[in-house]
Amino acid sequence: MLRQTIQKLDDVTVFRLAGRITAGDGDGLRSAVRAQRDMRVVVLDLAEVTAVDAAGLGMLLSLRAWAKNSGSKLKLMNLTPKVEEVLELTKLKSAFEICSVHDMVDLLCRATRRPAPLPAPAVASECC
Repeated sequence: MLRQTIQKLDDVTVFRLAGRITAGDGDGLRSAVRAQRDMRVVVLDLAEVTAVDAAGLGMLLSLRAWAKNSGSKLKLMNLTPKVEEVLELTKLKSAFEICSVHDMVDLLCRATRRPAPLPAPAVASECC
C-alpha cells in the first residue's frame, strides 16, 4: 500500500510517499498528481518508500512524461538505497532529476519569493 501526504507551497507540490510503488499501488499517486492544479514543480519525496517494481517504474516514467508535456518539472528526493539501486540497475536514474535537501530548500525559498539562507561559514581548521 502506498500512502501519500501532499504539501503545496505556491507552485511547488511535494508528495511525501510511504510504502510501495508497485502494480496496483501507483494509480492513486498518478491520479493525485494529475489532479493538482497550478504546479510548476512536482517533488516526490521517497524517504519512506520501501519498494518499487516494474509497474512502479513505469508509473514514474509516465509521470515524468506527463510533467514534461504539461510544462511542469518532476523531481525525486530522498531516494532510499533500495529505490536508488533499482533506478541504477535499470539505468533509469539519469532519466529523473534527483534533488538534494539543499536543492529543495532553494526551490521552496524561490516558491515563497524569499532568498535562500546562506551556507554556514567554514570553520577555521586552527583553534584561536
